[in-house]
Amino acid sequence: MRHLPSLTAAVVLGLMVSLAAQADDAGITAHHGKIYETREAGQTTQGFLEIDNSLATPDRLTGVNCPVAGSTIMVSKDGAPIRGLALAAGEHLLLSANGPHFLLQSTRFTIDTGGSIPCSLTFQNAGEIQIYLYPIPAP
Repeated sequence: MRHLPSLTAAVVLGLMVSLAAQADDAGITAHHGKIYETREAGQTTQGFLEIDNSLATPDRLTGVNCPVAGSTIMVSKDGAPIRGLALAAGEHLLLSANGPHFLLQSTRFTIDTGGSIPCSLTFQNAGEIQIYLYPIPAP
């Protein structure tokens, strides 16, 4: 019983670290992001997150796949589809409602607060990184 508080603290710390970011061995860190809630299945919603490139070489985000949606596409600030996003060496990239982000189209069920939506990001050099999007109320 004496070691229980230490064990509990270690488990909590481990969970906090795993919820903070998903990193691959290539130096790309994709922080778990947010997604707007939906009221009905079949709706389109937006996803956001932050990505860090700690390498001295650039990479490129070439795709996003969220199985909860019929399709997931990257879009520019004005909503136009884009094929990818450059990630310069040492860069911090923010995907937000006021900038590039991704759209989850034809959602298979409602997106509700309290859940988590798994997605995968594909990078030209780093390969695939798994992330989670956490639902928040839509504006």
